[in-house]
Amino acid sequence: MKLLNLTIARVDMPVFDGEAISVTVPGTAGDMTLLADHTPIISPLKAGTILIKKENGEQESISIDSGVLEMNDNHATILI
Repeated sequence: MKLLNLTIARVDMPVFDGEAISVTVPGTAGDMTLLADHTPIISPLKAGTILIKKENGEQESISIDSGVLEMNDNHATILI
């Protein structure tokens, strides 16, 4: 299965930097799940939970108050 590169960062520190099968984010228009090779997108995020599905089957969740997502060239960057 193809993976996407994912970076999640706060102003003061990185939160996650690695590969994932998928990432689900709380978009302002509803939850969005991104997979490898997703079309480029920039979206604001609302309070909620980011869910990261890793290649080994583990899932990691990160609670956020707000943020912004950019997906381009199979790399998702989330600033929270």
